[in-house]
Amino acid sequence: MNRLLIALLFVSFLSNAQQKSNTIKVYFDSNSSDLASNELAVINDVFSNETLTFYTINISGFCDDIGSFEANKILSDKRAQTVAYFLKSEFDINATSTLGKGEIAIEDLNSNLDEIRKNNRYVSIFYTFTEDEMKPSDETSTTNPALKFYKTFDDELVVGDKIIIKNLLFRGNLTVFQKEEDALIELNKVVDYLNKNPNTTIEIQGHVCCIGSAHSDAFDKYSGKTNLSHTRAKKIYDYLVEKGISPSRMTHMGYGRKFPIPNGIESDNKRVEILITKI
Repeated sequence: MNRLLIALLFVSFLSNAQQKSNTIKVYFDSNSSDLASNELAVINDVFSNETLTFYTINISGFCDDIGSFEANKILSDKRAQTVAYFLKSEFDINATSTLGKGEIAIEDLNSNLDEIRKNNRYVSIFYTFTEDEMKPSDETSTTNPALKFYKTFDDELVVGDKIIIKNLLFRGNLTVFQKEEDALIELNKVVDYLNKNPNTTIEIQGHVCCIGSAHSDAFDKYSGKTNLSHTRAKKIYDYLVEKGISPSRMTHMGYGRKFPIPNGIESDNKRVEILITKI
């Protein structure tokens, strides 16, 4: 065996050794292939995590034993395809395999049949992944002295002041808000401030977390480029323009992870800031 082959096998071994695996299940109503909102949340919790890199994703659909064998096979396949489509449309993730496995027979007819059948209407998502390292959270993170330098829109602001827009949480590698209602409440505070201070101009600054030093920015699944901090800042800019704020009063920039919050937890670095550039 030559040295190159040995080296390749060793690298492959290390790569596989770092990968983890897990399985989640999402459940469906009887005779339905539609994902309920609470089941969508189960998928979002996993696949919106920006610290995870996914590899193998195997999707398997199942049904209860009500109906014909052929109909259940078709329904189980529809359920698997629904999940695969959601992963593709929301996160641009392609399933490795998608398969409908039909009905699950009930062996003990004396059990609670309704409950058993309810639990047999599901899709399982088996996935392998690696997890990026993050700084551990600690109790002092919320009182980090570095955060005291940030202002709020209730303060008397001057040129050079910065405000972190709170509750602005994005889905992993996307410009889509996790909780849109909460995000819009905070963004409307920016709108109110700018309306009350018509001479003020700002720069909208996007920042990301959880990327290595080899990357200048995080990957945006919509743009297909490593410009996530920029596209998130642009999203805020577009919203403010939509609300009537003049584009001449705003600029937007993406800074990747050039300016992490000192001594903060890694998740604090995923943020959008407002810099006051003129009063």
